[in-house]
Amino acid sequence: MGKQQAIRIKSSAFKLIASLDLFAASFIKDEDLFPSDAPPADRQAMYEEFSADLPFCSPFAISAGDVKPRRFEYKGKFMEFKPGPNGLPTIRDFDVLIYCVTWIANAALDGRDADVGATYEFEIEDFYRFAGRPRHGERESLFIQGLERLVDCSISTNTKPIGLEYASLNFIEKYQLGRDEAGRLITVEIRLPHSIYCLAHNEFFDKIHRDYFNQSAVRRLIYLFLKQHCGSAERLTVSYAKLHEVTGSTSPLRKFKPLIDELIAKPLPEFSSDKDDGAEKLSAIRTYKLSA
Repeated sequence: MGKQQAIRIKSSAFKLIASLDLFAASFIKDEDLFPSDAPPADRQAMYEEFSADLPFCSPFAISAGDVKPRRFEYKGKFMEFKPGPNGLPTIRDFDVLIYCVTWIANAALDGRDADVGATYEFEIEDFYRFAGRPRHGERESLFIQGLERLVDCSISTNTKPIGLEYASLNFIEKYQLGRDEAGRLITVEIRLPHSIYCLAHNEFFDKIHRDYFNQSAVRRLIYLFLKQHCGSAERLTVSYAKLHEVTGSTSPLRKFKPLIDELIAKPLPEFSSDKDDGAEKLSAIRTYKLSA
């Protein structure tokens, strides 16, 4: 990995924070499923059919050690996430991709094409501040473990978003650590797969709230799910069982239910919620949208 080719990320240049839902982008931007030349009414019907059961397949686990593969299929198209030796990447490991995608998104909106590429370098302390990582002795080792999970997670798919073909990829192709003379981690260089930076550069990203980083792992997963399906609608009603499935939690549903009360008493960023315990359903209401 050549240092001279790496694009330097600095969070001070961020005007907005962005994430990329590879699952949603891969299916919704697939020309075979949703032809761009189809009449608008037909495309709308296709989207409604696809969204009817609130499709969602997150590769990110609540905590480290989750080794269960995730797979989704729809009309002959599929996407599968297979864990590496250390399990699937966690939702906190996803912070690294959010950091890189945020840079790409800001560069894309500002027309800074020279600041978009495959390889990025950043100072580890800048990333820690961006993601709100607490100061403790294990911070460095946990960060490196997360990079390993992102590198080792294998993604297989036959979807072709905006014509891209990637039968197999990883969230990160490779990374290189930079240390000072005392052995302290100072910088990180990361190479992203073409599909991820290409989709982000084409503005297939979601703006996310700064308070996202203050949420627990489970609340982050639910927030990203609501962002996907409640983007333009004013209200989204979803069963407790679906929310439980979205998080990938292996605990019984009855142990998950207290979180429903928490979502109402302590709303997620951008959303408020109410519930129907009889029907075991939660209704999320979009309270506002993030500006550009």
